[in-house]
Amino acid sequence: DLLVTGGGKSTLTIREDKRRGVFVDSNETIVTSSENLLGVLFAGEKNRSVGSTAMNERSSRSHTIFRITVESRIREEEPAGGDGDGSDDSDGEDDGRGDGPGTEDGAVRISTLNLVDLAGSESVRHTGATGDRQKEGGKINQSLLTLSRVIEGLGKGAAHVNFRDSKLTRILQPSLSGNARMAVICCTTPSELYLEETRSTLKFAEGCKLVKTCAQVNEIMDDRSLIKKLQRELREARRGGPDKEAMEQMRALEEKAQVAEVANRKAEEDLKRMKDLILKGGVLPAGDAST
Repeated sequence: DLLVTGGGKSTLTIREDKRRGVFVDSNETIVTSSENLLGVLFAGEKNRSVGSTAMNERSSRSHTIFRITVESRIREEEPAGGDGDGSDDSDGEDDGRGDGPGTEDGAVRISTLNLVDLAGSESVRHTGATGDRQKEGGKINQSLLTLSRVIEGLGKGAAHVNFRDSKLTRILQPSLSGNARMAVICCTTPSELYLEETRSTLKFAEGCKLVKTCAQVNEIMDDRSLIKKLQRELREARRGGPDKEAMEQMRALEEKAQVAEVANRKAEEDLKRMKDLILKGGVLPAGDAST
């Protein structure tokens, strides 16, 4: 973990769940500005493992992944000319008179940016590496070969692509699977001495161009945001005219909004009742405890 200073280096665990997808159980830092973000990036770069070979005095001895998770929401603005009393009537029913920032559904959009720096492929006859340097080069070449096979399978539309053959491809599975936008920069040298390495790099780049991706918006909504969204869709359906299709869509949205509002009200009542029991020192019923 390049964001951890001091202490021994431990093997990081790759995990997966329905909400976060594939992720690494590593250190995370919250940043609120571009300056903070660059500071974390440079701090991790200082801890990166490098070594000297016959080809490069500062050769990267591992791949590096810098993952940035961005959470955004439309900021609600106060209407111009307000009374400034600080009152909040967001709990009231939307009158449907505006489509400004204050009437957005409040969904949180989540995006992930993976900055991946791959260590270059190595040939022992060029690097002259021995011992640990030779083993590191072998691991690097093995993971690059696995990545090339995954890219080739994705480009050809294979029915099954094994991302689990390498930790690198396993971590990048969400980005390579299609729900992403991908940009690849391949570095080569004009030297004839490394002709085979250049050829394999260009072949890898050719395979990357065949991978098809389709980025989609990822949103997380709570009950209140869901109700706002359904109300907005209902207003849009009403503006569409009195035709039969619009009327059916309007009735369906009304039913969805009512169900969501009832569920939200029930959840708030259950939460209030549980708080009262806890404050009074009571014991929760078995049904509530299991919930």
